[in-house]
Amino acid sequence: MDSTLPLTLGAVAMTPAPTRDAPLRALAFMLTGALCFAVMNALAGSMRHLPWPLLGFARASLGLGLAIALARARGASLAIVDRRRMWQRSLAGTTGMLCTFFALTHMPLADATALLNTTPLWIAAFGFLALRERVSPQVLTALGVAFAGVLLVERPGLRGDGFAGLVALGAGCSGALAMINLRRLSGETPEAVVVHFSATAAGVLGAVSLAWFARHGLPGSFSAGDAARLLAIGAAATAGQLAITRAYALDRAARVGAAGWMQVVIALAIDALVFGRRPEARALAGIALLLTSGALLVVDARRDQGG
Repeated sequence: MDSTLPLTLGAVAMTPAPTRDAPLRALAFMLTGALCFAVMNALAGSMRHLPWPLLGFARASLGLGLAIALARARGASLAIVDRRRMWQRSLAGTTGMLCTFFALTHMPLADATALLNTTPLWIAAFGFLALRERVSPQVLTALGVAFAGVLLVERPGLRGDGFAGLVALGAGCSGALAMINLRRLSGETPEAVVVHFSATAAGVLGAVSLAWFARHGLPGSFSAGDAARLLAIGAAATAGQLAITRAYALDRAARVGAAGWMQVVIALAIDALVFGRRPEARALAGIALLLTSGALLVVDARRDQGG
């Protein structure tokens, strides 16, 4: 089986032997992750009648079970080589998840999405400061073009609760710290990374959920359809985390992080194909910028691999 496919993730350590096609493979894995998380967000958007801590806990706990099952099926090791960095990655990711759900429920969606999508900018900065990874002019240009595209698509008004805006920025920053620590891990399998993060997030969000229920009571309704969507959310999140983990093991953080903005394009495509919501001309211009950014990343990756 081709080792570039997501199905082979369990057999690959976090520090694979470098290959000439690694940059393009990293972009492919990141696009796979972006697709999975776009699907997860679309499913979560249909379940706003449930408390946000419950959604987060379900995502983390179901992801934990699926990751353990996948690791056993593939014979992947769950051993932790670098415990300190693994805890840093898991705690940063959990903080980012908490901040994300808070922002999405306390400020306009467009504003929250624009601020949450500052993660690639943080990654580029932290990648240079912490990892001393070179950021090429092409990647810097791609970052700027992509962020302009996100602003066109989301059109944030930066209205509402200023504290929620700071929390949204904190989510972007925390997510970047999680990805930087992910890049610095060595020897762990993607399954080990996802299991550790999911267990940490499930524990924290479980405690937050109990506190929420103690204050507000249990949700009024919960259907079989809700249960099915929660399972789908857990599956999509697990697959996305595995793909992104593999991407950051293969290439520089800034380039991989910039490719994550393709999630915005995929989300718009899902809106159009599934929900019949056609994007406006302004959003189409933003998509064009995001696709241009993606093309710049591919050209940069091909140059590095000598293609």
